[in-house]
Amino acid sequence: MKEGLIPNGEARGLEDVLDECLSQLNSGQSLESCVARYPTLAAELEPLLRVALKVRAIGQQPVPAPLGLRSGRQRLLTEVALRKEQAQEQPKSFWFSLQSLLRRGTVAVVLAGLLLVAVLGQGTLAASANSLPGDALYPVKRISEEVRVWFAFDQQAKERLLEEIAERRRQEAKAIANTQRVVEMDFPGLVQTMEDGSWTIGGVVVQMTPETEIDGEVTAGTLVSVHVRSLSDGTLQAVRVVAQPGQARPVPTALPAVVEPTAQPTTTPTETQSPPTQAPVVPPPIATPEPTFTPKPTATPRPTSTPTPTREVKIRFRGRIEAITANTWTVDGQVVRIDAKTYVDERSERASIGATATVVALRLPDDTLLALEILIERAPAVPDQPFEFQGLIESFGPTQWIIGGHTVNITADTVIENDPQKGLLAEVKAKRKGDGSLVAERIVVRLPAEEVQFEGLIQEVAAKIWVVEGVTVRLDAQTAVVGTPAVGLSAEVQGLLLPDGSVLGRIIRVQASPAGVPGATATATAVGVSR
Repeated sequence: MKEGLIPNGEARGLEDVLDECLSQLNSGQSLESCVARYPTLAAELEPLLRVALKVRAIGQQPVPAPLGLRSGRQRLLTEVALRKEQAQEQPKSFWFSLQSLLRRGTVAVVLAGLLLVAVLGQGTLAASANSLPGDALYPVKRISEEVRVWFAFDQQAKERLLEEIAERRRQEAKAIANTQRVVEMDFPGLVQTMEDGSWTIGGVVVQMTPETEIDGEVTAGTLVSVHVRSLSDGTLQAVRVVAQPGQARPVPTALPAVVEPTAQPTTTPTETQSPPTQAPVVPPPIATPEPTFTPKPTATPRPTSTPTPTREVKIRFRGRIEAITANTWTVDGQVVRIDAKTYVDERSERASIGATATVVALRLPDDTLLALEILIERAPAVPDQPFEFQGLIESFGPTQWIIGGHTVNITADTVIENDPQKGLLAEVKAKRKGDGSLVAERIVVRLPAEEVQFEGLIQEVAAKIWVVEGVTVRLDAQTAVVGTPAVGLSAEVQGLLLPDGSVLGRIIRVQASPAGVPGATATATAVGVSR
């Protein structure tokens, strides 16, 4: 142990010097004057004295009001994070020196514990024993527990103390649920059951949500640390579950069977306390050398509904629905299987190709996805977009036209200029809806400007279309027909040349008698005819 020299040359130990300096600080002397008297102990003495001053300042402050506790805790966490960053950047800072001092032996730890008791008092520490998360004295309770752990030098005693503290955290979680207090807290425990939406961890029931983060491989029997948020209805909602490495334990559904030593093991037990009163418990999928019975159930005899597959990972993703079948969906390029337990939420929007969906699924050991929940999201409202184009009229009707390969819906508000004819050019002004459909606002049918005249044999006659010497002649309400048409008669056609090569007839004169030589008089006598 280091010793300090005072002016008269007397050597004194750290404990004596620290006690004297604490008395001097209480009497009003400065920290610097105390440290200056013992230069050889300054490196170890100064951090302890600063701790004493900080703890005394804490003890002199009034207990914060409950409404201010949360903001104070947040400031404390921010300050601790800042101190940690500064400690990493400056290894020789005050906090690093204090940590180094505490690691040198138990003397400094004992002194720190004595300072805590001396400043806060036994009454404050005793009052904090029954505090819960959110109470003003709860931080004092946690600090006192850490001091007790420091004092536990025997490893077995320390393990018992840590288990006692863990059980205390679980009891606090139950108390928080009963009081319906809204706080957040952590506690460790063994995963006992993993039912749909509800797990039992260390005897505490917590609710799992799609937002719950699960770190590591968690099965029944895994020791985990869980961070929960308590709600006003008394529900404990799991925010994060972290598996503790190397802490997997048997599923706590029954005590292990006591097998008497025999010359050779047998699959059928011959010596048991009493015949089993229930069907054999289905064990979790772990390797066992041979099946065993469970003659003595524990307080939780109910096995899990189904064995939890190992290496299952819960994932969440969002995307466009690309395909829907009876057993699988394809969302954002990922194929997910669905079964009778898959919940499809269609309250906002119906499931359909092109809709957006959020999927919560399990990634199974064979790398396939099993959907647990599919939420169909309401598509955002897409404003109408103006769309203008032109093309040939392919078909037309009272509610729908096809123009240049585009299907256009006709409404009572659609303005149509000129009579439509198949093959005529049309200019369209429309609105493209959010679903991609087109609604016409205005359609202008462009009449051809090139006039043609020709004569030939009538080969086909219909209500709106004739074929004269191989040329398609279209008729509309403005077409004037002179004579009675018939196949084999000759006809003289005057009309307008259409973009598709057909002719829109304006005047058609049918000869009274068949031509003498069929097909001999088919000539064009006006501006060229496109065939």
